[in-house]
Amino acid sequence: MSTPPPVELEQLNAAFSEKCSKSYNVCFNNSSIYEAGFQAKKEKNEDKTVFFEFKLGLMVALFDGHHSEELSEYASQTLPAFLCARIETTLAERSCSLGDAVTESFIKGIEDYDRSLLQDGVINEFPQKDQTDWSDLKWQNQDEVWLVLGWLREHPKFQRARYAVAGTTALIAFIDNAKENIWVASLGDSDAFLGRKKDTLIWDVTRLSDFHNGSNPKEVERLKAEHPGEPPIIRHGRVLSDLAVTRALGNHQLKTPLPFARYILGAIWPTPFIPEFFDEEVVKLGHTNPPYISATPTVCHHSLKPGDVLVLSSDGLAYELREFSEEDKLLAVVSLATATTMTSLPQRSTVWSEKLRHGFIASAEGDNPAEYLIKNVCFGTNLEQMAEVVKPLRRRDDISALILFL
Repeated sequence: MSTPPPVELEQLNAAFSEKCSKSYNVCFNNSSIYEAGFQAKKEKNEDKTVFFEFKLGLMVALFDGHHSEELSEYASQTLPAFLCARIETTLAERSCSLGDAVTESFIKGIEDYDRSLLQDGVINEFPQKDQTDWSDLKWQNQDEVWLVLGWLREHPKFQRARYAVAGTTALIAFIDNAKENIWVASLGDSDAFLGRKKDTLIWDVTRLSDFHNGSNPKEVERLKAEHPGEPPIIRHGRVLSDLAVTRALGNHQLKTPLPFARYILGAIWPTPFIPEFFDEEVVKLGHTNPPYISATPTVCHHSLKPGDVLVLSSDGLAYELREFSEEDKLLAVVSLATATTMTSLPQRSTVWSEKLRHGFIASAEGDNPAEYLIKNVCFGTNLEQMAEVVKPLRRRDDISALILFL
């Protein structure tokens, strides 16, 4: 592949850097954490990454917001600390192992956190709270709802209520102080991979996350079993033809009874589910038995060894690798995240290069591996692809990566 003109390459690199946020941190017994996020066309990156140290270990998380960045940003600021406190409380109140405390706290804690977005942010603002008659015709008048919640994001009550109608995926990993164990809670379709060096060129890579979307047959079957006699919940690969993920924080319009979803949550504008959505996609098709999405995460446990590498990435990265097999995807992500030279890539990299239609670029000492992972997946040495990514004509999904060297 020919070397791009230096001036043009320099301009594109500068444009990429403007749209790429990145950080590097040393923490947790000299572990290194690299983060990078890229968004090309939207005003704000809806992906948020965070790491949070506390006395029992380290929490790292990635939130991928949909419909806005509001909930992903809020969850990144509040949920890790909430879960850490939950783990400590569970250990103090029960005679259980750390693993049991983490698993229970992840599942019940995330469910409770999601419920609080609705309960504290919306329901408790009404004078009668849970006893409110949501079918009262007065609530069909948005002015009545706005009198309670406000009607602009500048109003604190309205902004809190927004967290119930916006949505985000959640991928949260906890590593114990001894760095011997990792637990990963997944809600949505971001990826968590654990790499362990097999030889000088090959990694053993384990998926630590589930993917909760319309492409997962298990999720399709789960929704079918939960709604017997109803038309298919997943249509065109999406929940009720609209939402890509089957599990998420927020999006309570798909979790609550119809009158409440349509008139109360519908007033917290802009909402992704407009009144016509309920008429055409919910009532007419017979979908009147929510919830249609879940806030219950799946939790995976895995042992750790020195030298292991953890990679968290949003579905924007997975989309770029959509033509890869699952095995190639796992190996490519970890290999590209850890490669210091192109000779350190496995032989399979030639196949990856052909599928991606570009070669790979080596990072120099001091470069951020998470940034180079995004670059090598999206365009590598291909100048035309780089221009398409940096200055896209169409909307592109955000891409985020978090790499932890243990």
